[in-house]
Amino acid sequence: MDTPMTERITRALARAAANEGVLPYVKFHAMFERTVPLTERYRLLEAVVRSFADVSSVDYGVLLACDNGLPGPDFFQRFRRCRNGEYAAVVGSSPLQNATMKQKRLIAVAERARVYEHAREKAGRAEKAVA
Repeated sequence: MDTPMTERITRALARAAANEGVLPYVKFHAMFERTVPLTERYRLLEAVVRSFADVSSVDYGVLLACDNGLPGPDFFQRFRRCRNGEYAAVVGSSPLQNATMKQKRLIAVAERARVYEHAREKAGRAEKAVA
């Protein structure tokens, strides 16, 4: 794994979580040289997201944001794959049914709240360890 890039992405996502914000995809892609293929960028992102926590409980990938404020299709695909029950509760259980913008927003808002809480708990544990 590309350690400097992994660390850079990790810091950017951790900062977004600590500030209860997002990381725009534009800024994410700006971290890379133009010659780095998208597949490599998303492979690194996936590895970083999985390093924060088990995506079946909390998914830091939700912090990436398109111009409309929502995470990209990579997040929704992973969410649907790893947490199908939660996805189906919002969208429905038909395998042919795709989420509407409103449903995507509901999923993203809930997952971002979960990530922010996870980051607060992690920071609290780190403070106690230092004290």
